[in-house]
Amino acid sequence: MTDTQLLQEFEALAHRLEIQVCHVDLEGRPGGFCVIRGERRFILDRGLDVKSQVEIFAKELSRLPLDDVYLVPRVRDKIESTTESSARLFTDNG
Repeated sequence: MTDTQLLQEFEALAHRLEIQVCHVDLEGRPGGFCVIRGERRFILDRGLDVKSQVEIFAKELSRLPLDDVYLVPRVRDKIESTTESSARLFTDNG
């Protein structure tokens, strides 16, 4: 699966989870997940390349409870590898 296909899967997952995806000019800041007036949103810098967007989706979605949500295997793998990388950073530096 290409990064572009993976990004499309992440965007479809966000839609299924009722998370609005917004691409705005964040002046080089990558963006992330937030809740604004009760609406869940991914706000991403419109200048980000596809790979960076995939990384942000994986990182932010790894923080949400997704056990009861069907995920395409490659999406689940990406989220899990992101979670494992974060855990290694924490234990290596802790």
